[in-house]
Amino acid sequence: MPEVILLVALFSILLFLPFVPSIIELFLKRDTEPIPIDLERKKEPDYFGKSFINILATALKDLKSQEVEKPKPVYVKLPVYLKLKLNREEWVCFLNDEKLAESTMDTPVVFTKDTTFLQNHTFKRELVVFGNAVFKNTCVARSLYVKGDCLIKAPVRVARWVHVEGTLITRSNADLGVGVYAREIRIRGWTTFKRAYAQKIDTSDEPLIDKENNTGRVINLKGNFGITGSITIGGKERPVFVDGDIFCDGAAQIEGDVWIKGNVFSQDSITLKDGVVIGIEGKVKSVVARGEILIKGPFRIYGYIHSEKRVEASP
Repeated sequence: MPEVILLVALFSILLFLPFVPSIIELFLKRDTEPIPIDLERKKEPDYFGKSFINILATALKDLKSQEVEKPKPVYVKLPVYLKLKLNREEWVCFLNDEKLAESTMDTPVVFTKDTTFLQNHTFKRELVVFGNAVFKNTCVARSLYVKGDCLIKAPVRVARWVHVEGTLITRSNADLGVGVYAREIRIRGWTTFKRAYAQKIDTSDEPLIDKENNTGRVINLKGNFGITGSITIGGKERPVFVDGDIFCDGAAQIEGDVWIKGNVFSQDSITLKDGVVIGIEGKVKSVVARGEILIKGPFRIYGYIHSEKRVEASP
């Protein structure tokens, strides 16, 4: 008899087990918790690039006498390898010439002047250019730092972060990894990332609604808006101005001549199409979504774009 009771109890437990995750989710509702946003927190969009360059500069400053290794002459000009203490002690390659013959580099690589990448390269560690950088052939890098401007004219894929002190322009397919920082970002080809910051990020050279003379009839919405569920803004014959923030539990679709002067937050996805402007020049605003952010056609934002999944932008 005890054996029968034990078997019945075991069978009941196994029968009930598949329903446990659903019951936990039903009562705890972890997936419905809002994105934690601290509006008072000081953001550092240039953290990764600045931190790496500071580590590199400190290592060079502390360098007194290091062994210099010159490998086989596989370059037009021989590179110099210095053993520096970054996160750990390792060799770092410094080049004065842009004509890099090797297709794959396993060490951090530093170009000391303007560089044009004419061949297919894979940089398994950090790629640094102390000047302007132009990509005219396919390149893959772990991370990318550019002291000047950066022009991408061929497919580029970066696994982690991109830091450009000047203007970043993408005219070809570009997967820019997790974080992007630049003074200005001009997206002119299909581009993806998870978060980006610039004083201005746009997908078009044409003047959008924030630069036009809107003297006619407009739809003017004042204040902040909290929406339960999804929302669609735009698609009207008249321009739409929103003089506040938008908080949305569901998906948000914003299209056409719409100028949102505040922030946009969504617990779902955000679609921005055909002329949308977020923010005001000189003031930092954000577009933040738990799901994907899709940008199509002319678009401009002054500040941050952040998705927990992916941002995909095409002009």
